[in-house]
Amino acid sequence: MRVCFLADENIHADMVESSTGYDVSYAAETMSGDPDEILLATACREKRILVTDDKDFGELVFHRRLASQGIILIRLSSPRIEYRLRRLAEVWSAIESQLEGRFIVIGDKKVRIRPISPTP
Repeated sequence: MRVCFLADENIHADMVESSTGYDVSYAAETMSGDPDEILLATACREKRILVTDDKDFGELVFHRRLASQGIILIRLSSPRIEYRLRRLAEVWSAIESQLEGRFIVIGDKKVRIRPISPTP
């Protein structure tokens, strides 16, 4: 099964453009300004993993228990695209098979993977 992504508008366009070979929808082009709840619902409906820099999505899936296909939260100290792409490449093989149904936080030194509970 091919994994599809929805990149939040806070993800730099260069990161989206570097995702050659993947099916990536970019919120900045199609959903600019939409609330996080709409973005999450769209990603879930379209069976896309949401990629974001916005830690508010943790609140939505863990406390408000909104449905999610999966989320990758990028929490890196440097905004430099080269650094972000390199870090993503470093961890990709470890997380690629665990994307669905998980909340994955990519940090500078570690990666945390937590299952998202099904909605009640």
